[in-house]
Amino acid sequence: MSWRVTATCALACSLGCSSAPPAGVPSASSRGVPVEFAYGTPSGETLSSAGTRGRATAILFVTTFDLPSQVMAKRLDAVVREHRPRANAGAVALEAPNDAPLVEVFKSSLDLSYPVALANTTGFDAPSPFGRIDQVPVLVVLDRRGREVARAQGVVSERALDDALTRAAR
Repeated sequence: MSWRVTATCALACSLGCSSAPPAGVPSASSRGVPVEFAYGTPSGETLSSAGTRGRATAILFVTTFDLPSQVMAKRLDAVVREHRPRANAGAVALEAPNDAPLVEVFKSSLDLSYPVALANTTGFDAPSPFGRIDQVPVLVVLDRRGREVARAQGVVSERALDDALTRAAR
């Protein structure tokens, strides 16, 4: 029986010492090429890489019906309003184009100061410039040149979000 205890302890130790970041903490990624993106908002504006260059930018992928998405949208708004140096923010709703009214309600009911766009204005088959987004919320932080510097899945603390924007501004 002692070999089972030893094996269990070894497995638990190896899992506890893994290098993956805990859930809800933005993981640093190497700065590669700038991400080029453009998403239309229901009001006819565009959330794009061209409009966000020059400042650290947080892009939040959400759905309108998901409570964690709503929590992160409000949290991002609070952080971006206070963050220095100034940073950009935007949300991209993973909704069908006919759900544009829900996206407007999401933005207005949460009183968000940043644009909320639709990911699927070009259809579901269009590849995402941010790679595969298969859950929500997902936060992607870009540096001033538009290169991805951090990514987090799930709910992120205000401090972690502020720290990721500070690192991106360097």
